[in-house]
Amino acid sequence: MQYDFSQQKLLEKRHFRFMEDGLFIHSSTAGKTHEYEIKYENIGTKIIYWKNGLSIYLFIAGFLTIASILLCFDTTEPKVELSARLLLIPVILFCISLYFITYKKARYITNPDNSNPIELFSNKPNIEAVDHFINEILSRRKAFLLQRFGQLNKNLSYEPQYYSLTWLLDNEVINKEEYDQKLQELNSLYPSALIIKGFAFEK
Repeated sequence: MQYDFSQQKLLEKRHFRFMEDGLFIHSSTAGKTHEYEIKYENIGTKIIYWKNGLSIYLFIAGFLTIASILLCFDTTEPKVELSARLLLIPVILFCISLYFITYKKARYITNPDNSNPIELFSNKPNIEAVDHFINEILSRRKAFLLQRFGQLNKNLSYEPQYYSLTWLLDNEVINKEEYDQKLQELNSLYPSALIIKGFAFEK
């Protein structure tokens, strides 16, 4: 399958493809694969930055390091053999390696309530490419939703079109200036009607 954007880090892959009405996502982690599509109506504009690894591995490494140091100064009998203490070193290094393997910087495109998040690695393949792809998602989202909900038609009733414009504003498809312009255009389609707070009444 041809993808529009791909990301990869150790044990994780992300592939994205633009659909006519949304974004198709293919993700795989340690042999598990997940495919799904998010419609443009469900894609938000909120960006969350996140970075972390599985801190439990650092905790274990720190605990074992302290334990090995204490054992070096332990004078009580019976003493722990040097070979046994040295065995802790590869375990400590292994835990530290696991932390860095699981560490990642990510960005999430989500809604105000953090629903329907789209996860992207922040710097794969590089920061500029990720920025460009996010802008492309939001640009296509706006174009699609404006085409679907922002086209004004005098042959349709006033109220549904008014609520569509309000929905576009509430979901940050258009800003307040664009909303006012669209609303003025909508009102101009009904010159013989009395417009009161978004409702049209025939004179």
